[in-house]
Amino acid sequence: RKFITHQIHASTNSELTDWVIEDLEDDNQSITSADPIKAGEGDTLPANGLAIGKVKIFGASNSPEYEYDDNDTTINERNDGSYNIDDGFYPIYLLLGRNGWGTGVHPTTRLCLEWLCDAIQPGDVLLDYGCGSGILSIASLHMGASRCVGVDVEAEALVTAERNLALNGWDADGRFQGRHTREVLPYDVCPPRGVDVCVANILVGQLVRPSMVAAIVTNLQEGGLLCLSGIRPAQVDALKGAYGGSIEWLDDQYAELSADETSNSIESYGFDCGRWARLIGRKRVGDGDSSFIEQMSDLAVS
Repeated sequence: RKFITHQIHASTNSELTDWVIEDLEDDNQSITSADPIKAGEGDTLPANGLAIGKVKIFGASNSPEYEYDDNDTTINERNDGSYNIDDGFYPIYLLLGRNGWGTGVHPTTRLCLEWLCDAIQPGDVLLDYGCGSGILSIASLHMGASRCVGVDVEAEALVTAERNLALNGWDADGRFQGRHTREVLPYDVCPPRGVDVCVANILVGQLVRPSMVAAIVTNLQEGGLLCLSGIRPAQVDALKGAYGGSIEWLDDQYAELSADETSNSIESYGFDCGRWARLIGRKRVGDGDSSFIEQMSDLAVS
């Protein structure tokens, strides 16, 4: 089979705010492209897909929704079914993106996916903070979430996520909304109660910032679930300290994973990225978080 990386050009129906996507690309240079085994920021996926939890992840050009240029003779066939996508897993197709991190080959993404596949309940609203490629939102929608809000500081990541959601058939009826971090206000993501679940797979330097703690906690409903990753085991106590006043930690759902235990991690990065952790907690009922509103001003200059 012969494939080439095939560009997907700017969408004319993006729901992202105009100032977020202004001048990001033109007709000669696209943020995203498609390949059968390359995805995210150049990660390598197994040819028969990467199975994690209840999903299996493929390069974008394997998607039946992917449209090839009929005049492009360098691509000679679509997916012929040999990728065995009907084997009990929900397929996820991911584009290559200039800033679309998250394919499942990093231990933190895998830890989050495994948890979400069991935690998401039908009708849940998810806040995907640091959404990158949008992989966690796509998986959550497959699990029955009613809506996902993806937040990222990188405009290119928001574009990539939006296109990945569309590629996977989740671009209708407002099932996914992308927001820049500057567009996140207290109690505004899912008023009046807040989201049911928040997942944030971000490095600890950002996760412990008061502004980010405030953005997450004020938009999570009482009793809502919080999944934090992007952290090393040695950083767990510091992270608990930053959120502990509002979050009851569920230590029985704590998990760690190393690169050498994660399929295609070392192959993708060319080195061992080490051991990572996942924290799960529940927002305390009756916890007053009005003090977080003051901290939100920090977002305006972040």
